[in-house]
Amino acid sequence: MLYDRTIARVLLYAVTICYIYYVLWMVITPFVDPSHSTQDLFPPREYGIFIASFIMTASLGLAMTVASIHTIRRTGIRKDANKKAK
Repeated sequence: MLYDRTIARVLLYAVTICYIYYVLWMVITPFVDPSHSTQDLFPPREYGIFIASFIMTASLGLAMTVASIHTIRRTGIRKDANKKAK
């Protein structure tokens, strides 16, 4: 069985690797010659903007959904709405 600390460490390493790759892709590759072989390791930079904006939008939407569900369950809005409807 995996412990929480092990899972957290694996996730931390994965996020760190993704962050380093993204920084290399968006910040360093514009200064490298376009014909250099390392440019083949990275997709076009326009995708980086789209991917980052999608991840931020999806994360914000997920956080708002989780917070709304938590609020609804905690305050019991459904129970009050059912009582008023009857």
